Amino acid sequence: MRGIRPRQQTLRPVQPSTFWRHFASCAPSQNINVQDYVRTLEKLTDSTGLEKVPDRRVAFGRMARQYSYLKMMKRGGRGHEANGIVTTPPGALAVRCWACPDASRNLPSGWDKVPESKAYLYKLMLAFDANFRLKNKLRAGERMDPALTDGLGYFTIWTI
Repeated sequence: MRGIRPRQQTLRPVQPSTFWRHFASCAPSQNINVQDYVRTLEKLTDSTGLEKVPDRRVAFGRMARQYSYLKMMKRGGRGHEANGIVTTPPGALAVRCWACPDASRNLPSGWDKVPESKAYLYKLMLAFDANFRLKNKLRAGERMDPALTDGLGYFTIWTI
């Protein structure tokens, strides 16, 4: 019967940031969310379910939100501002669409004088996904869990 049970190991405290680099590399390519990743780590720690593994999902989820927020600020060029990221103007993190018609970038001269039958070629069409469900934004915990980039990206500041 020797060797059937796993050897008892001394537990060493591990920070949630220990696994962060692995999660950050897996999340975009494997489309994995925080809950599934933490559940996988719990199963790797104790697959039998006999021992209680501490729940680190909330801490890891906060790290994921803050990391993506800081990466967004860095990619938006806000990392070396004199007053920091506090002075980021609304919409500064939005990436401009290079396919959308813009007179200063990609429209031919005389585009505004085309006949009515060809005017649709230069019309700007804006829409967002109907599955976005904006009513889900009205959460009870909005005051306890505010948005980090409210108004800095693609949608305006949310007011209730």
